[in-house]
Amino acid sequence: MAVKITFTKFDFAWTLAGFSLYFADVGTDLWVAAVYFNDNEFTRFALVLAVILLSALVLQSFSWSWYQYDREILQQRDNSEIQHSHYQSCGSRCSWLCVLHIFQLGMPVRFCKALLLGYKAAFKQGDTETAIYALTDLSMLRLFEAFLEAAPQLILQTFILLQSKDSDFIQYGSVIVSFMSISWATLDYYAALKRSLPNPNLTCGFPYVFYFLYKLLTISATILTITLLATLHILAVAAYLLLLWSVMMVYVVRQKTAFCKSKCQEIIYRMVIGIILIFTFFNIKGQKIRWALILYYIFKVFKTIVIIILCWILKGSSLDKGNDLSISISIMLALIIGIVCVVMYYRCFHPQVYSKAATDEDCNNSHTESQLPAPQDEVDGFLPQNSTVTPNNVGENRDVIHSSVSQSQNVNSRIMYCLTE
Repeated sequence: MAVKITFTKFDFAWTLAGFSLYFADVGTDLWVAAVYFNDNEFTRFALVLAVILLSALVLQSFSWSWYQYDREILQQRDNSEIQHSHYQSCGSRCSWLCVLHIFQLGMPVRFCKALLLGYKAAFKQGDTETAIYALTDLSMLRLFEAFLEAAPQLILQTFILLQSKDSDFIQYGSVIVSFMSISWATLDYYAALKRSLPNPNLTCGFPYVFYFLYKLLTISATILTITLLATLHILAVAAYLLLLWSVMMVYVVRQKTAFCKSKCQEIIYRMVIGIILIFTFFNIKGQKIRWALILYYIFKVFKTIVIIILCWILKGSSLDKGNDLSISISIMLALIIGIVCVVMYYRCFHPQVYSKAATDEDCNNSHTESQLPAPQDEVDGFLPQNSTVTPNNVGENRDVIHSSVSQSQNVNSRIMYCLTE
């Protein structure tokens, strides 16, 4: 039985809140940069601005390449019965979209488009599939932005606040907004992935709460750990991040990802995923990797304890340790509670729990052999043995991923590739 996918007023409000938070995040960071420049703190000004610009360049490159890919799909489907308005807009507005991306306006354009499509779908019974398609791309870009821009800014601003006696209110505002931006981006990405699943029971609020706490607390522990290490020495942080990123890149390269069509874009994608893995676990290829998640957090706990002990030993018996004790306690509490939340999530609120219950109910009430497909997730995602899902064979794999969704649905290939997060 096909499951009707809807786009509600709550979904529209959620998108609007994400739009506001994104601009608040970028706006406060630019404000902080202006304050540093006005105070002749040119090093801090350069660091803040460099993070913003680097993140913007990466996001624009992904956004533009995705528009180009969608345009190619349109050209390949000239004789198809399916004509998606998202593809049509990509083909007819290519020139001005290129100009907007050059001027770093790709993200605002995507937000405005998503809000317009979402408003029509929620209030005027517009094309729901088109709205969800636009939102999934936006969710992935927001996730990239959270770890390329918000997380580094959060580390930088937290470190500056710990080292400065006189702080401007906008610095505290930047820290708060960055925390909210990261948390919202991870939860929005989770919601976008679950929205792509055919099981309507996944709308329960408790999975979102536990998933949100799991991500928020574990990411916060990582950020505070890096900040604590920075109070020891800046070079120690640079060496630590470079070493950790190198380890994560080895893991990413060994996965042999094929997310992007061009080799250059694929390299950038792998580098971005390597950065994300510094802060939180991310399933790269949609495989069943329960042990990878377990080993990841065992390693995270180990290196966190080592860094805390190392910082205290190297600082010796100095009484001038500032907020080290409170930071250390906060790190361990956040990490422990975060791990408890992820265990609770996968034990009690994992999508397969709902899938099994729904399948049992379906078997009791029907004599047919049809069953709901087991939803995929960050750990227990799976595909049939002989099936692969890449941006190049999305059409052939529609039945694999969305077997109970209406076949007229235009599924976003990029969210399909990462559907197990």
